[in-house]
Amino acid sequence: MEFVHEGLALSVDLLILGLCVREYVSYKKNVNLLRKAPQLPLDNDLKRYVGKQKDQKVPYAVIRGTVTPIGVPMRSVMSPSVTGVLQVIKLSEHRIARGFAGFWTEQRKLIHVSSNEMPFELRSNEAGVEIIDALSAAVLDLDIVYDNYEPSSLSFFDHVFGFFSGVRQKGLQTTEEVLRDGSFITAVGELEMDGKVLRLQPSPLGPLFLTTATKSTLIKKFEEAKSSMLFKIFVCGAISAVLISVIGRKLYVKKKQERDDRRIREALEKERKKRRARSRPQDLTRDQLCVVCTTNPKEVIILPCGHVCMCEDCSEKIKQTCPVCRGPINTRSAAFIS
Repeated sequence: MEFVHEGLALSVDLLILGLCVREYVSYKKNVNLLRKAPQLPLDNDLKRYVGKQKDQKVPYAVIRGTVTPIGVPMRSVMSPSVTGVLQVIKLSEHRIARGFAGFWTEQRKLIHVSSNEMPFELRSNEAGVEIIDALSAAVLDLDIVYDNYEPSSLSFFDHVFGFFSGVRQKGLQTTEEVLRDGSFITAVGELEMDGKVLRLQPSPLGPLFLTTATKSTLIKKFEEAKSSMLFKIFVCGAISAVLISVIGRKLYVKKKQERDDRRIREALEKERKKRRARSRPQDLTRDQLCVVCTTNPKEVIILPCGHVCMCEDCSEKIKQTCPVCRGPINTRSAAFIS
């Protein structure tokens, strides 16, 4: 119980440190993959280039083109004048919640998400690449075409209930995001030739990206995120080092105190044995000697059997059964034999 607070703080800090390290490794991996990924022009030579690759695949490639639906584009639910190929509708709850310290803070909780997609491709004037599993993209830049916030009308009972429950609703927000047809975006993923159709999909090497940013801008963003995460790792590592040093110092002081206490006890015990040896009578019969060491006099009575058979030194070593009758030892007491 002496190191509960330090141990708890260290556990939380190490957990945060582990998460930061994992994010840093992910950012670093993405940066390296993006730097090595070739940016291929979307033209008639692209099919010929991919067809010459091993298994007709480019493991990780960058292309840029215009979003073009394969078929009739879907219309926005909230803004019918907007058409696109991907649609994400979110319903969020804005509320005020009481924290551990008793302060009320604003929170936002996602209640429901619905998404729709239709087949689409990135095209230039000459060629097109179909995008597969677009909603799984790690970076997906969508346009917000509808955003509506409706404040809640709370009754007196709602205020009272919210005060005791610690959660009070402020309002509901509905947003709709769409990837518009005609948008010019950058796509990063595995480029594969399937028959006569080029497809870009998530790669085993790295995540799929669909973004309005260029390759260099995307690398820059990940570099900034990596630098920020490195700073957090340094801070968490420094805190962990301080906590470990505090715990280590407390352990050292505790062990040193225990060694000093043990040394004092041993010295006192040694001195006590010398005093007892000097005060013991020398002319003892065999019946008066301890049955274990046969050197010191019988000094301890064993209960419940009642045998007086051991000296004090041997009674400290034998604590389970009586050496005479093998009965259990419940307690011991000093015996005075005249």
